[in-house]
Amino acid sequence: MTRTRSEYRLSPVSVTSPRREMVSAPPTEHDRDSLAALLLGAYRDTVDDEGEDLADAYVAIDEYWSRIVRNHSFVVREHAAIVAFSFVLVVNELHYIDPIAVAPARRRSGLGRDTVLLSLASLARAGVSEVGATITDGNLPSERLFARLGFARYGTWT
Repeated sequence: MTRTRSEYRLSPVSVTSPRREMVSAPPTEHDRDSLAALLLGAYRDTVDDEGEDLADAYVAIDEYWSRIVRNHSFVVREHAAIVAFSFVLVVNELHYIDPIAVAPARRRSGLGRDTVLLSLASLARAGVSEVGATITDGNLPSERLFARLGFARYGTWT
């Protein structure tokens, strides 16, 4: 099945604090196992699921790892376990929030929103004025989340 992705953009970027207190920090190399497991679980049974296994999730995390901007990317922990993350990378000089992941048991709790807000606030404090995101078409939860945060569809992601 061929999936298409759309690009969304937000400008201006402002500092908006998450609604909750969270234990968050930039990701470290020690988080690799937890990030791969979370990515796999978060995408399972969604429009982004292409039947990947844990080995595929490790490949994805390793690819992101070489490209993320760590000081604007965050992992969120509850009871020492990573339950969400928001990665920021730069493509053609524009910062993108991509991907985000939330543990299935924490979906629809506002945790995804608050995790993205951590990255947006960090980017705003650094003087970044425009941020992008790429979302698989049909990923309604992500489309709604980014729309509520003020992102507008910019076009098809190429």
